[in-house]
Amino acid sequence: MVMRGDFEALASRFGYALAWDREPAVALKADYERSASSPLKARPGDGLSVVVKYFKPNDTGLFAVVECAIPLVEGAAVGMDLIVSGNGEEKDISVEDVYGQVY
Repeated sequence: MVMRGDFEALASRFGYALAWDREPAVALKADYERSASSPLKARPGDGLSVVVKYFKPNDTGLFAVVECAIPLVEGAAVGMDLIVSGNGEEKDISVEDVYGQVY
């Protein structure tokens, strides 16, 4: 969805924790564009990178964070973190953050 620029679908499906008082799709697009202007460094040949890190068992319902590096051009990427939360079998996923080198 990000690579297609479909921020409306992304926000509709996953929400955006850091939208604050902004409309989520507009906030995601703005934060993505800001991040793309100061991207993370990526190794040449790297494609889309996804890393899943699990939280220790807790009472808050936090289950995992999914860290994605979304390639822009050779050697540059935008980071996006998704949070997996919920108790038992039922889980929700939401976009937590979109970032580059400079916040």
